[in-house]
Amino acid sequence: MFTWMLIFEIILLYVVSGPSHALTGGTSHNITTCEEFERGARFDPYAIIDSMWKIFYFWANTTEINPIVFSLPAKKRLAKFKEVIEAIEPHLEVEWQKATMFMTPRPGVEVLLLHATTPGAFRALVKQEQRHKARPQPVPLVKFADIRIKLVNQFMGMMCCEDLTAYALARTDSIPTTEKSCKEAADKIGYKGPDGRSYLFLQKRQIDDEF
Repeated sequence: MFTWMLIFEIILLYVVSGPSHALTGGTSHNITTCEEFERGARFDPYAIIDSMWKIFYFWANTTEINPIVFSLPAKKRLAKFKEVIEAIEPHLEVEWQKATMFMTPRPGVEVLLLHATTPGAFRALVKQEQRHKARPQPVPLVKFADIRIKLVNQFMGMMCCEDLTAYALARTDSIPTTEKSCKEAADKIGYKGPDGRSYLFLQKRQIDDEF
């Protein structure tokens, strides 16, 4: 399977290498479920497109550090994406009419978000190029993931239903700058789970590793 982290590489830890990257602390009894996370959720794709978003807090083993861009599925881009997917996985059942937006976490990874049932519920169709493989370059990896996205004030909450990992995002010009403000902002998205950490933790770890 893919992992949500590779959606961020994702990308964002269950979509490629399986459940081994899921949260390690606590149990499923004290982690917010997708049903709880999406309850009363508010989401408008037009409110997040054409901005650069960054994960500032995460409940996962690791996360994406690069900005993430969301965009509407332009006709030509969607047609090209569909052509590649159908060439790789001709029997994959995709409800193309439900395409809502693209998420681009980094070069080589493209995620099409297909509206599911409730506001902010999506089937994420992930296409990841295998750029690390020796040439001739193999075909991209393709897989579905079940995710939830919601907006709370200026913050975005994102959750992967397979491994119950979650992420809090803000626009790059509105990122909290202290551990306290990161935690306070992350609390607003309504997710409870073990081992929550901020991007400042990753920055500090990177500095420590350099020494």
